[in-house]
Amino acid sequence: MKHFFSALALFLNLAPNTQAALPDIGEQPWMGCFAIAKSSKAHVKVFTEGGLLVQPISPKGEPWAYVRTPLTYGIEKTLPNGRKQILEVIPESLESDDETTVKFKETTIRGEVEGGATFEVVIEHNRGKVSIGGKVTSPGTHDTESLRFHVSARILNFYARKKRNLANDREAFEELIKDDSLKFKRVDGKKVELDFIEPRDMRSEEINGTGVKEAVVNITTLKKEFKFDATGKSSFTFFNRKGSELNEGMILNWTTDPKEDKKGDARFVFLVE
Repeated sequence: MKHFFSALALFLNLAPNTQAALPDIGEQPWMGCFAIAKSSKAHVKVFTEGGLLVQPISPKGEPWAYVRTPLTYGIEKTLPNGRKQILEVIPESLESDDETTVKFKETTIRGEVEGGATFEVVIEHNRGKVSIGGKVTSPGTHDTESLRFHVSARILNFYARKKRNLANDREAFEELIKDDSLKFKRVDGKKVELDFIEPRDMRSEEINGTGVKEAVVNITTLKKEFKFDATGKSSFTFFNRKGSELNEGMILNWTTDPKEDKKGDARFVFLVE
């Protein structure tokens, strides 16, 4: 799992990369962006160096600066010992036949990861709903059977400021987040609901089963729900720092079965309401 999080840390670095091959919109405040979209629910930024960012709209009508969901895409490899490793995307390899746009609806991006494996990702946006799918197009030096296209979404720690303010009053903090929850439905049909207070190991099979098909993160203090769906022959699993509370954040990692989804039709869908 160390490989997974070390690579993911690189994926979630949102600083623009000057070597990225995708063109830049080239004007503020969209420097480092290949495409953007605005809706009444969220702003979506597709970055030139890979990955994208979804920023929900606050009651004031502006995107929240600290409430945001980074999404990344690429290739996941299963190592001989069963561990998962996210292969690092080479930013300068990214390319698209589409032009930069500030009214983004759909784009297809191609790229390469370490070891020469290549992928294709399709990103769509419709009124705040983001849909991502893709496939591995060449294994490079890797074993074909070990590779899967993946998308990762990070639910950040939205409570950091409140937790600092209530550092000496744990009871008050728990009262603040008592109605926040994670509800999800697994591939096996089991429905689960977890609070944001208890420490958990979100990587465990007890929680994930053989995978998750849909999930809703309810943040009552923001009056927002973060909804995730895995369509077709795909699913996602949860990760977090073992033993941490859900209010400290978590990661969803989505993959599609290349044998069952040869055309890359399955989608990872994300919506903020």
